[in-house]
Amino acid sequence: MPGPVVVMSIAEVKLIEAGIGRMGRMQVKQFPLDTGVPGCGMEFSWNMYDVGYGTPRHKHTFDQFRYALEGPREIKDGFLKPGDVGFYPEGVSYGPQMQTQPSTGLGLQFEGASGIPYLTHDDLRDARKKLVENGGTFADGVYTRVFSDGRKINKDGHAACYEYLTGEAIRFPEPKFSCPIVVKSGPARWVADREIAGLEHQYLGSFGDRRSGARHMRLAAGAKIPAHVARDAEILYLVEGSITYDGRTWQGGITADAGTYLWIPHGADVKEIGSVTGGKFFIISLPMLAEIDDEIKRGLRSPTNGASPAQAAAAE
Repeated sequence: MPGPVVVMSIAEVKLIEAGIGRMGRMQVKQFPLDTGVPGCGMEFSWNMYDVGYGTPRHKHTFDQFRYALEGPREIKDGFLKPGDVGFYPEGVSYGPQMQTQPSTGLGLQFEGASGIPYLTHDDLRDARKKLVENGGTFADGVYTRVFSDGRKINKDGHAACYEYLTGEAIRFPEPKFSCPIVVKSGPARWVADREIAGLEHQYLGSFGDRRSGARHMRLAAGAKIPAHVARDAEILYLVEGSITYDGRTWQGGITADAGTYLWIPHGADVKEIGSVTGGKFFIISLPMLAEIDDEIKRGLRSPTNGASPAQAAAAE
């Protein structure tokens, strides 16, 4: 059963401290995102990084999209300027990062093709708290613990939290890509939609076995996207202009107080999207969710395959 379309202003979302075991200050606004697929979680957020925020060179067990809004994301092997999109695949090392300027952007973290569980920030925050209670410390992105017999552990802070939650040594998948992929949107051309007048797309690429993709979409003043059933899941973020949806007007923007988030699950009934002023979206397409849902229904994947402990418990 497909979930409902979620539309909300970023102004409705609480700003919280984040950055699990990292150097400096990071604040986020976490948007609600229920994939509707058992055992398959992901997180989408508006992120703010202060001067001095940094991470060591590291890699993930999951895939990640980043979209720069204001200020550069100062990451070696993945530097983003405003308007750039970065795809950081599972198993690929990148960094270090050190912010000499403040920066804001959007980010999606989600299960990669390997199916290794994606652990949410709530899970990781709880693990960090427990590790500190057990005598460990986090500094400059590194977890350290000195035992009574003199033994000392130094490891990446995220890896330490992961291992606490799963009870297993972290395993990184063999990378399919040699480095992160940065797409500069400036040179990308706009392509008119073949069916809807006044609608244009700027395709920025699709990546990985599941073909997760990013693009801009531009709706001209007075144009409308007719009501339809969504074939694949998508995240839409209105960065410019305004739209009308379900009897309300929604404003675009790139700040902590201006911008509109839409979560469209696969199979959802999407109402007409119109615009009096014109509007521009950043979009992430996620055909993986319909595919994983189909694999579960056909018995090709367990509902708890790839699930974190909390996700597995919820699926049972």
